[in-house]
Amino acid sequence: MTSYEEILESAKRLSSTERLQLADALLAEELGFGMWREREDMADAANYVSALRKAEMRTPNGREKTPKEFLREIETLDE
Repeated sequence: MTSYEEILESAKRLSSTERLQLADALLAEELGFGMWREREDMADAANYVSALRKAEMRTPNGREKTPKEFLREIETLDE
């Protein structure tokens, strides 16, 4: 496996533009689902978020919310 030091040295050989592209890609990865990878309870971050979204579409008794109910709830989140 490639060590951090080897990767860093390779990155130093990139042009300024390439370094910025690499930094942007790494930041997007970390701010996307990357930050959740180390949490054992979220082994599959995309599935976790999908389950949360599905749960938010239902009322506490399990009935699917109407579009009006869902939108009303979202509007009240900012209050």
